[in-house]
Amino acid sequence: MIDTPHTLAVRRSLRRFLRAQAPHITAGDAVVCGVSGGGDSLALAAACVHAGLDVTTVTVDHGLQEASAQVARDAARNCRGLGATARTVRVAVAGAGEAAAREARYRALGEYADGRPVLVAHTADDDAEGLLLALARGSGTGSLAGLREYTDEHPVVTAGAGWLGRPLLHVGRADTLGSCAELGLEVWHDPHNVSATVLRSRVRNELLPLAQEILGGHVGESLARSARLLREDADLLDDQARQILDNAGVGVGAGAWADHLPVRVLAGCPAPLRRRVLRRWLATGTGPGGVVRAGALTSRHLEAVDALVAHWHGQGGVAVPCATSTMGGTRRLVVRRRRTATGSQLVLEQEDRTP
Repeated sequence: MIDTPHTLAVRRSLRRFLRAQAPHITAGDAVVCGVSGGGDSLALAAACVHAGLDVTTVTVDHGLQEASAQVARDAARNCRGLGATARTVRVAVAGAGEAAAREARYRALGEYADGRPVLVAHTADDDAEGLLLALARGSGTGSLAGLREYTDEHPVVTAGAGWLGRPLLHVGRADTLGSCAELGLEVWHDPHNVSATVLRSRVRNELLPLAQEILGGHVGESLARSARLLREDADLLDDQARQILDNAGVGVGAGAWADHLPVRVLAGCPAPLRRRVLRRWLATGTGPGGVVRAGALTSRHLEAVDALVAHWHGQGGVAVPCATSTMGGTRRLVVRRRRTATGSQLVLEQEDRTP
């Protein structure tokens, strides 16, 4: 392989990641790379092989686009040419939209990884686009924050992977595509990435170019840097929230999630930390057998639950999203404040909605 500027940039980002994540991963370790056949994931696979990792690529065929099976086969062929072990997996997507496809993809990657780390090819451009989308939704720091380079709290981990890594967050799409061109790799271009019906695609192809024209060509890098800084702040608050729950004996780190939370645990917490504790308490009940649908918890839900602590005047319970439908949808989940022998508690209860 010939070292050229874009390829070197991709490899530097991977080396930076490997240094930061030691001892989670070292040269020669087995990893699974999610490869769609696009420029980002092919560049990642090539860099991982070059770094001496034992690379298995997995291309998930969702069966949602014409010739998807051929796209998967082409991606696997490219990866074998790089020196990786390559696999394709066909999945059934339950439901419509990217969220359902993403859920199926991460489940397949996690199951195939079976304890090995999974590496995916998000770039700085994904952070920039995500920041703009979160700003438009009026989101807080948690959503504005960039993607984590390393996480063991992710659906792919729940499905069986050891952890999830994103080694390319310090390079942009120009570098990954440029690296593929330098290495002579045939790149698949997903039509969804240029579709005017997909909001993220419009941000990528219309909004960001306009922002670059008005604010300067480095606006994408600046947005990505802001997202990384916000990630550091968000992680600090999340760690403090986790510690509060563990100390109270109701966090995962303390052994098990509980359907109650003593109000005294939140006494004296500033509002941003208090809401993070509440979000984590509710979201920890997700997963197999879980109860709260974390992705559907909105700021409005959290503000109403938070009022049970900070502005208590005897108000009724707050309904929160269910992870699963029970009894034909006749039950809902409600957070209430109750007085017990040991003091006031927030309690998560099922409520029968049958007339």
